[in-house]
Amino acid sequence: MDPSLILVRQNALHQDICCIFTRLGVTEMDAVMIADTLIQTEQWGVLSHGILRVKHYVECLQSGGILPNALFTVDKRSGSWAQASANGGLGIPACTKAADLSVSIAKEHTVGVVNVNMSHHNGAEGFYTYRIARQGMIGMVMSTGNPIMAITGAAEATLGNNPFSYAVPAGRRGVVMMDIAMSAVADGKVQIAKVAGKRLPPGCILDRSGHPSVEPDDYFNGGVLLPFGAHKGYGLAVMVECCAGILSGAALTQEINSWNMKPGTCGNTGHFLMAIDISHIMPLEQYTGRVEKLIDQFKSARKLPDVKEIYYPGELEQRRLHLAGDTVSLLPSTWASFREAGRLSGTTLTATPIYH
Repeated sequence: MDPSLILVRQNALHQDICCIFTRLGVTEMDAVMIADTLIQTEQWGVLSHGILRVKHYVECLQSGGILPNALFTVDKRSGSWAQASANGGLGIPACTKAADLSVSIAKEHTVGVVNVNMSHHNGAEGFYTYRIARQGMIGMVMSTGNPIMAITGAAEATLGNNPFSYAVPAGRRGVVMMDIAMSAVADGKVQIAKVAGKRLPPGCILDRSGHPSVEPDDYFNGGVLLPFGAHKGYGLAVMVECCAGILSGAALTQEINSWNMKPGTCGNTGHFLMAIDISHIMPLEQYTGRVEKLIDQFKSARKLPDVKEIYYPGELEQRRLHLAGDTVSLLPSTWASFREAGRLSGTTLTATPIYH
């Protein structure tokens, strides 16, 4: 383990997160969903969408911009599709419930699609596709977000980085999963780079004047993210906007506020979740057997001289999850942020470092 990281017990951290959110009026069930999501994401090694986000959610709840006790409702059903709403509440419990609903619909109709509106930031999309895949189905999830990315040819924030994830069950290989933002680097990873005092790779951001930069501060001082692959990331972000935003009846681009701090309003982020019940198409074992064969082909490919192993999508996350066991490793800055979230909420934290 990296000695600069802080190791804490998973159970104590989970309890603290639940206490923080229930103290702010979130139901116990929703608080458990938030803790489950953020801890698993942290154990995956996706530090930008894990425990770091607790303080942000606390601030949004305390400001009145996100409603702690909003109900998740299903407002319309048509065959294999459902329209749901977070009704101004937290995005994580809303999307957890929507993922489970998509699975339930798929069991009946082969395919289950759930659109969600009136929501907010929902953490890592991969948590929901992984949840779907663990139930023997193919999962696809995408979300809109407030504009933080310049589109191809623009020098200003025009579109969210609109994350997209897929996951499929893979038998003895667990789950094949990809979770990416449409930007060359996620906003949270710029935050991590800033805290670590590191520069960004070229091609990730523009400064406030529209000039390329590698300095994280230039992004936080009015700069913008760039799409990955130029027009390719831009084009995919538009697809996410059409499926998760327009189809959900959610806000569009400049109307979206994923981190809403304004009382009496809703950020109105949109989500799209889809589950495909493989067993309605072919025996699940037949499908996962062929996925295993596909992965075996990847793993046996001739490697470049400096490459020790080839990984399939999601393999590293699953390895980190397994190695973490009943512990969670946190950056010192994340630990400090979490302790501040406890202070803001008036919660006495029980989690303590095992060692520094």
